[in-house]
Amino acid sequence: MEFVVGDMAITTVGTDGDDRAIEFLVAQRGDAEEAHFVIHREHDQGWETARLTVDPQAGGVPVAAVEWAVEFAREYL
Repeated sequence: MEFVVGDMAITTVGTDGDDRAIEFLVAQRGDAEEAHFVIHREHDQGWETARLTVDPQAGGVPVAAVEWAVEFAREYL
């Protein structure tokens, strides 16, 4: 799924099939770099155990994208 949030396109690029992880790809208009991060949790654990993992090659991830992704993940994790 792709969502437009301000000047960003946020794409969910995958889940682990058990709805314990959602990968996000963020592209900002006019910026060639894309940020990649994952919000995940352990099986049989609640939302409070969720973690954010940022791809080391991603550079900076916009805080607004993370904020949006957290709200999205609360609904689907």
